[in-house]
Amino acid sequence: MKLYPFAFLLLMACSARKEPTPLLQKLDSPTESLLQAISIVVNQTVWISGHNASFVRSTDGGQSWQLFTHPTGDTLQFRDVHAFDANKVVLMSAGSGPLSRIFTFSEGSNWEENFVMEDSLGFLNSIDFWDTQNGIAYGDAIDEYPYILLTKNGGKSWERAPTENMPKAGEGEGGFAASGTCVTVGENGKAWIATGANGNSRVLITGDFGLTWEAVESPVVRGEAAGNTSVSFEGENGFITGGDITQQDIYTENCAFSNDGGKTWTLTQNPKTTGAFYGGSISQVGEDIFTFACGPKGLDYTSDLGQTWTNLDTLDYWAVAFKENIGFVSGRNGTILKITLQ
Repeated sequence: MKLYPFAFLLLMACSARKEPTPLLQKLDSPTESLLQAISIVVNQTVWISGHNASFVRSTDGGQSWQLFTHPTGDTLQFRDVHAFDANKVVLMSAGSGPLSRIFTFSEGSNWEENFVMEDSLGFLNSIDFWDTQNGIAYGDAIDEYPYILLTKNGGKSWERAPTENMPKAGEGEGGFAASGTCVTVGENGKAWIATGANGNSRVLITGDFGLTWEAVESPVVRGEAAGNTSVSFEGENGFITGGDITQQDIYTENCAFSNDGGKTWTLTQNPKTTGAFYGGSISQVGEDIFTFACGPKGLDYTSDLGQTWTNLDTLDYWAVAFKENIGFVSGRNGTILKITLQ
């Protein structure tokens, strides 16, 4: 198994000092809906969205939560959320055709519907924002090209990215709208998209706010219902998760790291949890790089770039997100965990 040069330094440093360890706290949740996406503003403010047109907010680090729902009913599945602050979020619902929508919710002024998928074959997977104005959404391929939307006004309106500046999509290529992390953004206009399905497994990369794109092949397993499910970056260090979502009791090539901004990827050793991972998150705390991955079979983490893994729980989790040393994990039955690296 190939080790990155800086992995040796990391392991040597860990032998001489105490590495932070994850402390788990199960939180009281105001809903039993499946919670699929997490957006942390600061350590005390976090939003989590899910099924039944519902989403929750905490402004005290997860000790208490407030439940919100869309007023038209419970048919929408909010599979991604991006929070600007404690009062305003952009929510994305997923589903075929018009079930894929983008909303702005502001406490006090309430709801604005900003985008509705007109193509009956369209399906949105996730969203993210570089700042308060510039954002991106990703969906399954349409018309032979990846389906990428851009906004320049905080999500009020969306336009498709120019297809002449991106590679063609593979047949049936798309994403898995499971954890709200098919797309993630970085500094200076960088963004990465994790693709999969129908034998495809790639990472799409931009460095100019989504105007031009290149594609890199991923080592994550391929198949009809396989490929990348999630991408997370901390500087130039990246982490992708995935697997075959139809094979939950075996190990497949489902986790990989990059240390060059996504240009190359190296598979990890097998994690403790079998099956596909739906969500992943990478975070650097001091000199240490921690990476968490979750799926229907449980929650694992590694602090040595995937050379060894530790299982933290065996419940059904779909999303994980970190900001510095504080993370949250969510899943079925409204389950919410808080992880503190200390």
